Amino acid sequence: MNFNVNCLKIKKGKIFGFIGENGAGKTTVFNLLTGVYQPTSGRILFEGQPIKKANTIKITKAGIARTFQNIRLFKEMSVIDNVKVGLHYSHPYTVFDALFHTPKYKKAEAAMQEEALSLLRVAESKAKNLPYGKQRKLEIARALATAPKLLLLDEPAAGMNPTETAELMETIKIVREKFSAAILLIEHDM
Repeated sequence: MNFNVNCLKIKKGKIFGFIGENGAGKTTVFNLLTGVYQPTSGRILFEGQPIKKANTIKITKAGIARTFQNIRLFKEMSVIDNVKVGLHYSHPYTVFDALFHTPKYKKAEAAMQEEALSLLRVAESKAKNLPYGKQRKLEIARALATAPKLLLLDEPAAGMNPTETAELMETIKIVREKFSAAILLIEHDM
């Protein structure tokens, strides 16, 4: 497959739609931006820095987060623990700290709990028990937990009914306003 984008610039706080037919390479672009795939040629810059050879952890730390076309939650974990997964980048502690519940571990866990609660309303339910639309919102909340500068949403309304889609669009507007992240959106129903 050949894919050519000469220049794509998305400004902070803007929503940019990426449109194309099935198989056109939209999700491939997301995979290139997040380090899942490595380009065979060309450059990918984020805030002027090359990310071509960076792994997904470095890309997340740089400020790029994504959701997936098919929801990828930790279904047996609670809603709040799903969000806390995204917070571990900003509150690191060692395995030693986790095993022995050191003060560093306790402080980081308390901070993550507070931040996660600020992103959520239903915290104790298991992710698998949430309605489909709420699972999508949870996936967005987990991505937001990484404090992204660029949020990639891969068909976030796929499989939603019109009411859920309308709620999701309101959520995306709130995300743009509250977090000032640039948003790159793939969607069929514009």
